Amino acid sequence: MLKNIAWTVSSRYGAQGLGFASNILLARLLGADGFGEYALASAVLLVGNAFTNFGMDMILIRKVSVTDVPWLLTDGLGGQLFLSLVYSGLVFWAGEFLPVPFSVKFYTLALFPLSFYSIFTIAVRARSQMALYSVAQLLTAVLQFFAALVLWAAGGDTLFLISALLLAHVLSALWTGGHIPFRLEYLSPVRSFMLLRECLSMAAIGTLRLVYEKIPVAVLPALSGLPATGMFSAALRLTDAGKLGHLSAFTALYPEMTRDESFGRQNTGLRSLSVIAVLVSLFLFLSADPALKFLFGDEFVTAVPALRILAWVVPAYVFVTYMSLGLVAIGRERAALDPLLAALAVLVLLLAFLTKPFGITGSALAVLSAEIVHAFLLWRQWRRHVVSEFS
Repeated sequence: MLKNIAWTVSSRYGAQGLGFASNILLARLLGADGFGEYALASAVLLVGNAFTNFGMDMILIRKVSVTDVPWLLTDGLGGQLFLSLVYSGLVFWAGEFLPVPFSVKFYTLALFPLSFYSIFTIAVRARSQMALYSVAQLLTAVLQFFAALVLWAAGGDTLFLISALLLAHVLSALWTGGHIPFRLEYLSPVRSFMLLRECLSMAAIGTLRLVYEKIPVAVLPALSGLPATGMFSAALRLTDAGKLGHLSAFTALYPEMTRDESFGRQNTGLRSLSVIAVLVSLFLFLSADPALKFLFGDEFVTAVPALRILAWVVPAYVFVTYMSLGLVAIGRERAALDPLLAALAVLVLLLAFLTKPFGITGSALAVLSAEIVHAFLLWRQWRRHVVSEFS
């Protein structure tokens, strides 16, 4: 398990580093307008990928890790391709009424190779083949960086870049599919729709979690203006960087949770992850001033108090994610959904009451408080559904 965690953490940091380098190169090549168009296309694709995944990875990993039903992955692929067609069609349709650039609409076609890539990596993760999964992730980042280099060599525009990135997604899916023991079984539309129905709870959790994470930045322009939003976003990006290693570790831990009922009951790995999270938070707290100045410039120094508060979100995030994955692993999606809904309501209320008088520091306090509430409510569900039932 530690070997699998090491693979996922290494590949995640490698992929993020290449992504960061790609963004710097693209910003210089495309200029403000072109890079803004690319950012919009990437955001639309990110939302579409979350929609087409539909929480299916969590459900299928739970199933495939304990059974070898041959058509499960094929049914999942059918469901994801159907949702990709729906989402892409909606974006193209919206372009008839809204000023949506063609590059944004065209990039939604990447959802189709991403559906194959998603199913292939689900098969790999369910079998705990994290080395192969990590190589696939890193390869995707390399291909996307290579697309940026091609743009630099050819001197193309944003549409040229989107075409190169689309090809990169196709090549990544082909490579991953060629290196796993997976074959397409008979596709049943009925079974695919039944699987989508089964995934509704996980889809709701994934969507609400995305809203929960993005809503502070979404409401800050109205509450404090765009400059404050930029300051808060800088602090939030560093906080997210502090979560990156744990996010990779949970990728490897979840399949183990689905196979071993005692894993969650014994809180395997939680103590070690929590200790590392506290150390990460302490580092972010102490280095907030020099880190913001070095990475973003002197004008972002006013975000230091917000970053020092957000730094302590990392231990709460680790606890929340561990408990959520543990509940999902034993089929208690609703037990994970209710605390998330309550935490989202708390976050919205605190943002409304704290941001106006205290600025981005109040927003940071709202985020930290909501995550603590989330952790407490999940702990109660954990005691009820994991500790009590299994004991």
